[in-house]
Amino acid sequence: MKDSPLTIGLTGGIASGKSQVCKIFTDFGITIIDSDQIAKDLFKNNSEHLQKVKEKFGRSVFFPEGSLDRKALGNIVFSDPEKLNWLNNFTHPLIFDEIKQQLSSASSEYVIVDIPLLIDSTGEISSHFKTLLDRILVINTSEKNQLKRLLVRDDISEEQALKIINSQSSLKQKLLLANDIIDNNGSIENLRDQVESIHKKYLLLLQSL
Repeated sequence: MKDSPLTIGLTGGIASGKSQVCKIFTDFGITIIDSDQIAKDLFKNNSEHLQKVKEKFGRSVFFPEGSLDRKALGNIVFSDPEKLNWLNNFTHPLIFDEIKQQLSSASSEYVIVDIPLLIDSTGEISSHFKTLLDRILVINTSEKNQLKRLLVRDDISEEQALKIINSQSSLKQKLLLANDIIDNNGSIENLRDQVESIHKKYLLLLQSL
C-alpha cells in the first residue's frame, strides 16, 4: 500500500502552461513538487553529479566559473536523441528519489508533481513514476501556442524551439495516458475554472478512497 498522499503527475509539452496551472493549484492550498527545480538543485555548483555530465559532454556545457550552462546542454541534447536519452537515464532516478522524499513530508489533501518529461518520446511512462503516481493530468496546448510562448519565454530561434518540441512525446501520446485533461488554449479565467473543477474532483475522489 502506498504511504504517500494521492499523487497526481502533471505533464504537458514545453511552454504548455504547467507553471501557471501549478500556481492555481497552490492558490487552493495544494503542495506542488517541481521536478525541474529539483533537477536545478541537484546540479547546482559543486554538485557531485556535475562531474558525470562533464565526462559525457565536456567543458562546452559549463560556464568558465564551473556552473552548468543549461542552454548549451539543451542545444546538444535536443539535437541528439542518444545524448538526450543518456541525460534522462542519468537524471531521472536522482529526481525520482528526491520526489519521494518530498512526498513523504507533504501535508495537503493531494499532491501535484510537475514532471515535464513524464511521458517519453516512445509514449511510455518510466517504471519509477508508474509506481509513484495515482493519476496523470495532461495540459492540452496547441503546437502553435507552444511555439509562440516558447519563443518569447526563452528567446530562442524558431528552429531551436521546434527541435525541443519535437524531441518530446507528442500531445497525442500524452493524451492517451491522461486520466484528466486541462485545455490551455483560452483565457486565464477559463484555465482557472478548469483547475478549480479538477481540484473539486480530486477532493471528491479522496472521499471515496
